Amino acid sequence: MTPTERPSLAHLLTRAPADAQRRRWHLHSARPELAGSLSATLGVSPLLGQLLLNRGFSDPDSARPFLRPDLNKILDPATLPGIDRAVERITRALRDGEKIVIFGDYDVDGVSATTLLVSLFRFLHRPVEFYIPDRMSEGYSLSRQAIEKFARDGVKVLITVDCGTTDVDEVTFAQEKGIDVVVTDHHEPGPALPPACALVNPKLPGSQYPFLLLAGTGVAFKLVWAILQGLSASRKVSPSFREFLVDSMALVALGTLADVVPLVGENRILAAFGLTAVAKTRNPGLRALLRVSGVADGAPVTAEDVAFRVAPRINAGGRVGHASLGVDLLLSSDPFEIEKMAERLDKANRERQRIEAEILQAARAQVTRELQPADSRSLVVAGEGWHPGVVGIVAAKIAEEFYRPTLVVSLRNGAGRGSGRSIPGFDLHKAVTACSEVFHGFGGHAHAVGFELEAGRIPALREQLEAYARRALPPEDLVPRLTLDAEVNLADLTSSRVRELSLLAPCGNGNPSPVLCASDLRVSGEPRIIGKKQDHLSFHVTQGKVTRKAVAFGMADRIQEVNSARGRPCALAFTPELNSWRGEESVEVFVKDIRF
Repeated sequence: MTPTERPSLAHLLTRAPADAQRRRWHLHSARPELAGSLSATLGVSPLLGQLLLNRGFSDPDSARPFLRPDLNKILDPATLPGIDRAVERITRALRDGEKIVIFGDYDVDGVSATTLLVSLFRFLHRPVEFYIPDRMSEGYSLSRQAIEKFARDGVKVLITVDCGTTDVDEVTFAQEKGIDVVVTDHHEPGPALPPACALVNPKLPGSQYPFLLLAGTGVAFKLVWAILQGLSASRKVSPSFREFLVDSMALVALGTLADVVPLVGENRILAAFGLTAVAKTRNPGLRALLRVSGVADGAPVTAEDVAFRVAPRINAGGRVGHASLGVDLLLSSDPFEIEKMAERLDKANRERQRIEAEILQAARAQVTRELQPADSRSLVVAGEGWHPGVVGIVAAKIAEEFYRPTLVVSLRNGAGRGSGRSIPGFDLHKAVTACSEVFHGFGGHAHAVGFELEAGRIPALREQLEAYARRALPPEDLVPRLTLDAEVNLADLTSSRVRELSLLAPCGNGNPSPVLCASDLRVSGEPRIIGKKQDHLSFHVTQGKVTRKAVAFGMADRIQEVNSARGRPCALAFTPELNSWRGEESVEVFVKDIRF
């Protein structure tokens, strides 16, 4: 093949993938002059300079704090709406010995925030009770049933975490029962706000708080900080209070990373320092949870460790058991009980995986059999007896597989409880708001929603959601897209260069892991299927005189394609990683996609 016949990267970028399930590649425009200037000022490589540009940092003053998060740059809670009223009511309850209950959500964000507030009151030698609703029997957020119980128990102050902003009727009922409600939340407000004693949410209308993307645990952390400021009678807290706040950032990291809020601005600082706190934690329950999650003792803890190992186990308590188990574990100091609870969460996670696989198979069959996904711009699937604790995960996987915003509904006795997940560029909360007449209730944000409705309303939901999606989703947004940061040569991927890319960590929503590409490669050696489930692919690629090992997770089904294409030019989209084996360090590439 002559040079002019060789497929260029530009050709691969403009060509639609042959398989509709594969992604269209989009390469960020290279800006070598600006990247070079940025890298020279910051003392980093031009490659990292380009990656910073891709993430919106075009000047050193904005890029420097992003590369080096500073704990002192965390925003003071003073400008959060309702924070002063919340602190005043809580400190008065402490002074007067009034009964306080913490009411949390059953996901990791809610469990972490609940644990944080209960830990605060224990630290202040004023133990409080906590309450997390049962996902199956009570559903999300406040209920009259729970409020009646609190009133009977003599509760005077109810503090919600990660919920409450849309609970107008329930907060009104609590006030009628003589309970003052302090709402701390991060979800989108509805058309009416609850008559809470204090409503702390950065997203409230008229909010002056500079950062609107905190997780529920982040908002709870700000309340804790403000309470300790109030008790210190100073914006600067005492050394013991500061130590408590720093240790508590481990919980903030759990909730922030598990809730998939954008890892930018304040969230990046909370996650970065929180991961350090997780690795160094003295909390015996968290240490046990890390152990059963397969995180090596004393090793650095990554965002991926939290998102894919620790968080699913905490979540499993609320999905197939009760979320209070996660709080009990994180609050316990009994070694024997801690081990038992950690094992129960690990077992619950395995059970969750089994249930999820069964429902995913049924949901996938329903999509292909009944819904004509190629001609649809949204998907709504429902099944009798589907476990409501896992429909959110199933929705995420269906949305990823078919690349359509997806709602999955669990039906039981004529009632439906569901969850939805979106795709980039489609605000799912706005979409379900446009369909609000079909729901008993709903809530969430742009990427994920939860809702309840009558089973008979599902056809109307399908029709209305599809009509909205056809207005809001152009056809080009229905093709999965893989965004590439930069084209590189394999020879440029030295150990020091790859190590430098770790300055972008922690990565996640809003700050994706870097994805690079290289063209004019050849597959060398024989591809192998690897992994416990035999679902991954391993092979080597060569460019000039440089060869790198490539690992393609979940791509075992492409072995024949890769094997038959040996010797032909190809291009890889990948994330570079460092591998250490017997004291030797090497660069590998984790494949995102391959084009021949």
